[in-house]
Amino acid sequence: MMRVALAAAIIVMMMAGCAQSGSRSHADSRAVGWTNSQQPIEPEALRPSGRPTSNDLVVLLPKANGPIGGVVVRTEGGKELLLNKAYAGAQIDGPGMVRPVKYDADRAKREFSPAMTALPGRPASFLLYFPEGKDELTPDSEREVDRVFAEIAARPYPEISVIGHTDAVGNTQFNDQLSRQRAQRVRDDLVRRGIPADRIEVYSRGKREPLVPTAAGVSEPKNRRVEVSVR
Repeated sequence: MMRVALAAAIIVMMMAGCAQSGSRSHADSRAVGWTNSQQPIEPEALRPSGRPTSNDLVVLLPKANGPIGGVVVRTEGGKELLLNKAYAGAQIDGPGMVRPVKYDADRAKREFSPAMTALPGRPASFLLYFPEGKDELTPDSEREVDRVFAEIAARPYPEISVIGHTDAVGNTQFNDQLSRQRAQRVRDDLVRRGIPADRIEVYSRGKREPLVPTAAGVSEPKNRRVEVSVR
């Protein structure tokens, strides 16, 4: 297991909402922790109660584009401290002993750079569009595939999902087949560019999940799409 020169720190990146520090990570949060022995651990492994241990530090970091959520830090003695501002922190000195601490961007980068480097890259999403009734990408989306490929290539162990969709023109069977063809076309394009096929999961939704709700039979360009998610 990796070791870093950072003692007793828990860094929590909350993207939305609010959660108790040490609890199992939600889909919209990212966290990494260190015990006093400087071993990195998952937040839910901090202790059975889900609460931080003594001498832990919790610091709330903003997303890359600025927004933050919040985290409630609870000690064994029942003391609570809400962190809901960028770089707000809580130092746990013992049972029932928690005090606020204040960081800024420079200090967080300086002290937590090993933890921030160890975190996986944030997920990236792309939308690729198609002409009505076809599985050929529009010219703009052909160029967008270059950005998708660059994002995948920048990650050492990418996980990619490719989800095909259609608009509301045609019956369910036709659209299920068309959405599969669209997703498969994008998948095949990425494989031709050198992305391992086993890193790509392909799904199809037909006309069931429109980006823009419409009545049956309506041709909506934004619904004729493939969604690509890269983690």
